[in-house]
Amino acid sequence: MPESQRMDFDERIQRLSKQWNAVPIDKLGAGGMGAVYLLRRGDTNEPLALKVMLPALAANPVAQAMFLREAENCLALSHPNVVRAFEAGFAEGIFFLTMEFCDGGSLDRLVEREGVQTADESLAIVFDVLSGLEYAHKAEIPNVVLADGSTARGTGLVHRDLKPQNIFLAQTQSGRSAKVADFGLAKAFELAGLTNKTVTGQMAGTPAFMPRQQALNFKYSEPEVDVWAAAASLYFLLSGFTPRDFFPGRDPWRTVWDTDPVPILKRGVPVPPRLAEVIDQALVDRPEIKFKEVARFRTALEQAL
Repeated sequence: MPESQRMDFDERIQRLSKQWNAVPIDKLGAGGMGAVYLLRRGDTNEPLALKVMLPALAANPVAQAMFLREAENCLALSHPNVVRAFEAGFAEGIFFLTMEFCDGGSLDRLVEREGVQTADESLAIVFDVLSGLEYAHKAEIPNVVLADGSTARGTGLVHRDLKPQNIFLAQTQSGRSAKVADFGLAKAFELAGLTNKTVTGQMAGTPAFMPRQQALNFKYSEPEVDVWAAAASLYFLLSGFTPRDFFPGRDPWRTVWDTDPVPILKRGVPVPPRLAEVIDQALVDRPEIKFKEVARFRTALEQAL
């Protein structure tokens, strides 16, 4: 972004923040579509996360639809293990979404700071993630966009982009809690195939945390792809690696299609053998995913303890 545009955008963020009697404290990060800012409310001194669409995309109808869909999905969800969204809208020429601030940061940053986690630490996090996913997979979604442009009530959201960067940690009264964020690629799977926001063959999501089934048939992804991604995130917490090896110059989608995950014990990390076996089973995606429901994966992990 040119310097003049950046300054103008920063000024608009300042003005937008006043809507909540807040001031921007820090820029927490930026992705392909948006940026996230930390605000501090002047009346309560509480932190607030503000996600905004980047100016370069604001005029793009497809980007607008994706951002607004994420906002709508987030506002429909309410669970201790899902990042809570408060308000969405358009002001100061900016599409925005306000969310709770998770002071522990994302799981990828956790591994950067502290290194790989112990089995007990990793499982505590992943059990929280599974609770959030199980809720989302059964939640009522008020307005799912259909192919004809109308809306209908749907049941259940598939996240479709679960990864350490989209799992955050927050301190609660009972200790550290993990929360799932960023339902921007989620869809109501009860109405799979009816939405016109994802065309057949379109690729989206993150290959390193995606099973073959999702890469081959993204539009019709079902809850099992989130279970696989949760297992992949557990693998990362324990080893610091993604399940598959991705090499420079090689198409990452071909890597997902053509290669199998590396057994976790081959990463040389001290994972209990029974836990390693369950993780390897959960990451099988040829010819199909073994654990198709959150509950089955959770039970297998509990039995491995």
